[in-house]
Amino acid sequence: MSLAVPPGPSRILLLGIAAVLTVVALSSTYVLTRGKPEDPAPRTERNYSNLPPDDFGGPVTLTPAPSSSVSPSASSTSSTKPSASPSTRPSDRSNRSGDRPSGQEPREGEPLSSPPPRGDSPGPRDTGVPPKKKLRVHRGDLVIRTPGEVVDGLEVHGRISVEAPNVTIRNTLVIVPTGSETAGISNNNGNGAGMLVSNVEVTAENAAPGVNGVVGHDFTLESSEIHHVTDQVHITGSNVTVRDNWLHDNYHFENDPYQDGGASHDDSIQIIGGSNITIADNRFDGAYNAGVQITQSIGDVSDVTIRDNLLGGGGCTVNIAEKSRGPIRGTVIRDNRFLSDQRVDGCAIIHPSSTKITHSGNVWDDTGRPVTLTRG
Repeated sequence: MSLAVPPGPSRILLLGIAAVLTVVALSSTYVLTRGKPEDPAPRTERNYSNLPPDDFGGPVTLTPAPSSSVSPSASSTSSTKPSASPSTRPSDRSNRSGDRPSGQEPREGEPLSSPPPRGDSPGPRDTGVPPKKKLRVHRGDLVIRTPGEVVDGLEVHGRISVEAPNVTIRNTLVIVPTGSETAGISNNNGNGAGMLVSNVEVTAENAAPGVNGVVGHDFTLESSEIHHVTDQVHITGSNVTVRDNWLHDNYHFENDPYQDGGASHDDSIQIIGGSNITIADNRFDGAYNAGVQITQSIGDVSDVTIRDNLLGGGGCTVNIAEKSRGPIRGTVIRDNRFLSDQRVDGCAIIHPSSTKITHSGNVWDDTGRPVTLTRG
């Protein structure tokens, strides 16, 4: 049996009520299915106020020279400054190297040269965000305070600060804003232990000093690409694993405000304190100061293993300095291939004589000849 709708005003009233009910139902469905709103403005992230000023990028340790007659020193702080001609960051992924002739110094704000990755080392095919991954844009800083939170598939125009344990960040692009010293991803606090960063890309929004990639302690960084920043990885404490990553194209500046107006101290990885640190199966090059810079700026460093990497860049690629804290114990450097792109010819590894290095199987990538240690 059907219900007859009376003609006239009563019919119009019933139709109006039905239309209102339909609009309410559709609005409820939209509220339930739409994503969380993006933050309207950036939030403040923790900075490096507790670190010595000279350790945003690590100490400058070598004086570049055109000949192999230079005697490198692991404690030297002098640097020859490059040309101050400004340069804009390349936007094309295939032209990140800068294509500068061999031996030419970097220009202001220009990433250092990075040769194309080989097929057996990490590169664009197997690091960073997977090509078909769809990303949702998030504008502003993202502060994570929920234990075990998983961040997946974001394009963050801001910084990610992890302030809870066991957080995972994966398949995410982080474009770091400029204007102050900061990191794209940081757990540099007492609450963010157990952070996992996987298949992530971190880069700076513009060429600017003081912008770093991943900073902290008690984290794993894997299968990620970090480029066009000053330091790609800054390790401030213990229990860190950096594996299967592509770190390249550091920014270098002649006048860096975070170095009291001196040249940038850009490193692929800098370790300023902590133990139980593993750097394995990565490819990195393009840093002006060092590929791996180990200092003890905020605490003792021990039990560092650097293995099975393709390493390049820097005055000397691996540079170990004690900073008056005594020998660095338990340092193992093995089975690495070194590119021949150091500013000091033949200086793959430099260390103080008081710090003993266990090393084996380290060779030059272009010749296969064994790498020797340099003491300074």
